[in-house]
Amino acid sequence: MTRLPLAQVTLCAVDTRTPALAALSLQRSMSGIDFGRVVLFTERWTPSQPLPGIELVQIPTLRSGADYSQFVLRELPAHVHTPHVLVTQWDGFVLDAAAWTDEFLRYDYVGAVWPDEPAAQAVGNGGFSLRSRRLLAAGLDTRITETHPEDKVLCRDYRSLLANVHGVRFAPVELARRFAFENEAPQGLQFGFHGPYNLPRVLSEAQMLDVVQQLPADFFRSRDARRLARALLRHRMPTAAKLLLQRRRAAGRSDINTRVLGVLATTMGWWVPRTP
Repeated sequence: MTRLPLAQVTLCAVDTRTPALAALSLQRSMSGIDFGRVVLFTERWTPSQPLPGIELVQIPTLRSGADYSQFVLRELPAHVHTPHVLVTQWDGFVLDAAAWTDEFLRYDYVGAVWPDEPAAQAVGNGGFSLRSRRLLAAGLDTRITETHPEDKVLCRDYRSLLANVHGVRFAPVELARRFAFENEAPQGLQFGFHGPYNLPRVLSEAQMLDVVQQLPADFFRSRDARRLARALLRHRMPTAAKLLLQRRRAAGRSDINTRVLGVLATTMGWWVPRTP
């Protein structure tokens, strides 16, 4: 099988909360692609098994989403030496290397479409995004005084500054749809995706059980956890959904939506055939 050569792109993830899941995401993205460099930025962490091809770079603990945004905007540029960087997170990775087109490299920022935004600023999700060195340098502009969430800062709040002063080019909507999906249903051939609620589209129930077991308690208090529970049920994964909802209740979320989803998961478990 022919591998896609992308020596001009660094693949990276920045994660001090779930480094094992982030490393697994990187490995999935690497499965059909030869990147110029692959880096996991994390705190002091010893993986349970070797991670061939992945460089571990130690960073201070990121205690919040704001800390993550600060690192990506202000610290990441110093670590990227290739013309582009593919920024990923634990809940997104390359799906189909055959969907790659060098047209992506003509732009400074490519990310999944935000469907609730006007077309002029709809390209923006940062959790699975391709960024040029020009974009990284522009993000250091001292006129950018807000840093969180970093994708909103770049693609909405300071988009005019980046485009008009730094010459940053954001990909058009249709090309962005080929690049990745997040809050829209996938449409045809797509290179990658982002969002925990999209994982059941691409992973088996056994793989989802492993993910749910590894997630930290604070995830289960989030809206994303509820969205993931619904996605697991929609994709006929009641065992994984029940485990997620158990952990959500243990984390202090026993709202009516959680209870209803728990009943659905139990009911579905009675009649959904178990995979061998």
